[in-house]
Amino acid sequence: MSAKLHVLSIGVLFFMGQTTFAQSTKKDTITKEKTIDEVVVTGYQKKNKDEVTSAITVVSGKSLSNFSSSTMGTNALQGKASGVDISSLNGKPGSGSVIRVRGLGNLTASVGASNPLFVIDGFIVGNDQRAQDVFNSINPSDYESISVLKDAAAAAIYGSQGANGVIILTTKSGKSGKPVITFSSKTGFSEKIRDKNFRMMNTAEKIDYETKMYNLGISGYEPRTAEENAEDLARDHDWQKGILRKSFVESYLIGIRGGDKKSKYTFSLGYDSDNGIVRNIHAYKRYTGRIKYDANPTDKLSIGVSTGVNYSMNQEIRDRNNVQNPFVDIYAYNPYEPVYNADGSYNPTSLGFPILDALKNNPENSNSLIFDGNIYAQYKIIEGLTFKSQLGGYFNNIRNTYKILRGSFLEQSYKNNGRISETSQNRFRYTNSNTLNYNKTFGNHSFDLLGLVEYTEYRNDYIRATGQSFSSPTLNELDNASTPFAVGGYDQKYKTFSYGAFLTYDYNKKYILTASVRQDKDSRFGKENITSEPFWSLSGAWNITNEDFFKDNIFSLLKVRASIGTRGYNNIPLNINRVLMSGGINGTYPTISINSTYGNDNLKWEVTKSQNYGAEFGLLKNRLRGTIDYFIDQKKDFILSVPDYSSEGGAYETYINAGDLRNKGLELSLSADIIKSHDFTWSVRANTSIMSYKLLKLREGESERIMGINILKEGYEPYSFYLVRSAGINPDNGNEIYYTKDGGTTEIYNSNDAVLIDKKSPLPKFYGGFGTSLTYKGFDLQADFSYKSGNYTYNYMAKDMLNYINGNNNNMRADAVNYWTTPGQTDVLPRPGNNSNAPGGVTGLQTTDRFLQNASYIRLRNLSIGYTFDKKIIGESLPVNKIRLSLSGQNLITWTKFEGDPEVSIGSGESQTGAGQTFISGAYSRYSYPSVKTYLLGIEIEL
Repeated sequence: MSAKLHVLSIGVLFFMGQTTFAQSTKKDTITKEKTIDEVVVTGYQKKNKDEVTSAITVVSGKSLSNFSSSTMGTNALQGKASGVDISSLNGKPGSGSVIRVRGLGNLTASVGASNPLFVIDGFIVGNDQRAQDVFNSINPSDYESISVLKDAAAAAIYGSQGANGVIILTTKSGKSGKPVITFSSKTGFSEKIRDKNFRMMNTAEKIDYETKMYNLGISGYEPRTAEENAEDLARDHDWQKGILRKSFVESYLIGIRGGDKKSKYTFSLGYDSDNGIVRNIHAYKRYTGRIKYDANPTDKLSIGVSTGVNYSMNQEIRDRNNVQNPFVDIYAYNPYEPVYNADGSYNPTSLGFPILDALKNNPENSNSLIFDGNIYAQYKIIEGLTFKSQLGGYFNNIRNTYKILRGSFLEQSYKNNGRISETSQNRFRYTNSNTLNYNKTFGNHSFDLLGLVEYTEYRNDYIRATGQSFSSPTLNELDNASTPFAVGGYDQKYKTFSYGAFLTYDYNKKYILTASVRQDKDSRFGKENITSEPFWSLSGAWNITNEDFFKDNIFSLLKVRASIGTRGYNNIPLNINRVLMSGGINGTYPTISINSTYGNDNLKWEVTKSQNYGAEFGLLKNRLRGTIDYFIDQKKDFILSVPDYSSEGGAYETYINAGDLRNKGLELSLSADIIKSHDFTWSVRANTSIMSYKLLKLREGESERIMGINILKEGYEPYSFYLVRSAGINPDNGNEIYYTKDGGTTEIYNSNDAVLIDKKSPLPKFYGGFGTSLTYKGFDLQADFSYKSGNYTYNYMAKDMLNYINGNNNNMRADAVNYWTTPGQTDVLPRPGNNSNAPGGVTGLQTTDRFLQNASYIRLRNLSIGYTFDKKIIGESLPVNKIRLSLSGQNLITWTKFEGDPEVSIGSGESQTGAGQTFISGAYSRYSYPSVKTYLLGIEIEL
């Protein structure tokens, strides 16, 4: 039986599975329980859950809003949806995510390449990192729900944009009734997560280590006197405390929602700030605003608008593998070196660079302004026939400024009287979607036919300028730079045109069949391949629960479904389909040359063919609910950059259709209401994804591609590690032993002995999450865990901190003293000073699988506890409906064997995330901004 939900004048409405309870605050009774139709956003349409034939996961906005508002919404999804693997790019406030729906989306090694398509209130934002920025610009407190479309039956209607799945955000809408005003605030602090499974030396340990190295005759170590030791011991301190701090986090949001039978509205304003855990900068601020309005001027016409604005200000750090990165220095600076010199200036330490001076006097700022908007009109032409036109778009201005101020340590080193670099870019994208939808029912037969025509255009203009030698010592803008240093810029553009159709047939809510077809034209592909092949899908579902023979048993829901179809991929760099020229100056003469990326006008579409077989079930009136899905995704003609490919020769790269990839997986989700009574409810939930990957082929004539310490090789898991294998320690002399390529052993290190390390890659074999929710009268508690297993990360940080050749200037890990000293020892580090690593006497620890570590983890992602004061406590005299106080924490506990932070995706930002650089999420750990632990005290007031 379906039930219409009416606004309760004074009450609370809450959902459990597919049932609803209405609890009045004036009576201590629960009204009659009724089953309702659960509505799911499936793309261009909304459908009852009974009619869905595809793999879709829905996450409520409430379960995400308990996280810190300055946490990006995509990060808050971690562990919430089966089949969705999310990792923070790093722990920096405002940082985005690496998102993989059903495994590795494609092999293009750049940030955002595997992103799903993002959709906000029906507005198609895009499937690149720019689109994720727009998605994350919306305050999570404005989320109503998020739907994740995973298989071809759900995503094929989006054609060339849906290859990696679709994430659809529905923001909160107004409701009929008197206006509801809400105010929420969260304040608290964050701190760096403690280092896992290692610690750094204190002064006494470092002095002892340096003395031992000197006595062993290790080059670079100097003798120490007793007076020096005593002075250093008196200065012992922790550089993490000197460079880092507890950050202050605050968030405020005010909202108004209301409406009547003809129109509904919602409005919100928000402010978030997180000054970050690094001293001398304010890491992140943002201001958000959102308006949503829907109206029905006539019985046939519906109109609506949803628009938002976000302005964020970021102070950056240098995310690179040298002393300009504070997360290098907290480990590398020696504990006996003071923060300040005697004259009060910052101490450059033995590494020769004072990071606190750089953070203060070499500021790097990034400001971003985002407008997103969506307007629609829907008209009922005749009964069952509806036309809808929708226009959505975003504008994003990004301005970056980097300054070397006069008088700073870096300026004195460069002797350039100061320097400033500025970049500015404007991104603009809009999409116009037009649909014609026809619904008709004949007895038990229902038909739903949707026709679609869509146009998208994207533009980006970029300009940069650098000047140096400030004329005035107090002014540090471009106008004050007397010496122009560099200038550059470009314009980019692409267009997409699409048309398609979507059909649903439903027999008596028992048997549902769907079909879709769509074709795209995209200017980013080769001139002979602008038009895609038709993307299509077929799917079916059987609601066994609705069969007469299946009555009167413990199952309240049992549905099986299957789908097959194809999807395209167009998230590729711009202008890689054409040969471009670049200009410059050689001395005093202008020059022109071919761009380093040599265009390929034969570039074809990358296509994913998908199969999905699934089931949904509910038992005991849906007290126990679950889903299971098995899928196969096969990607054909995936796009990959190939170096030195062009007939022109030289250092050119070309993007080509390089091969085929297959992902297979099993997804499971389960939730249960263990206790469900008037005053007390307790539910648990869990989901997991089990993945396998196989690179089926590379381009003709190439069976493997080496990418640093990773490799693509036919027949193996993509991005398997490619390393020299360590055979341990020679117990007789303490030298490290290495396996040769043919399986022999040697004490001479040779990088040419590197081989593929089978079944070890950065890709997790298992991932998911689990949690519990509990309410007792006014109290509520929610706990969420996420986990990954089977993924490996190369730990360059461990290699650096244990390598004795670094210890003459750098601090070391405490276990660096665990090296070979006595014949017979094997489970130790190699003997310091051995010169067997290569002819010529190269010494120290080498890049081998010794430092390839299992990065599996379980993390307590979120824990929140709250109490709600309702009208019975507040009283009828005050104009307040409810007040909720809460305490929450994020990233509270981590269980892992990895030595460091197992989650951070970026190994070293400035060598992984720029244009033309190789980015493989989680491939290695190298001093990027770590994850943080956050504690927040919150208050929510509803008037």
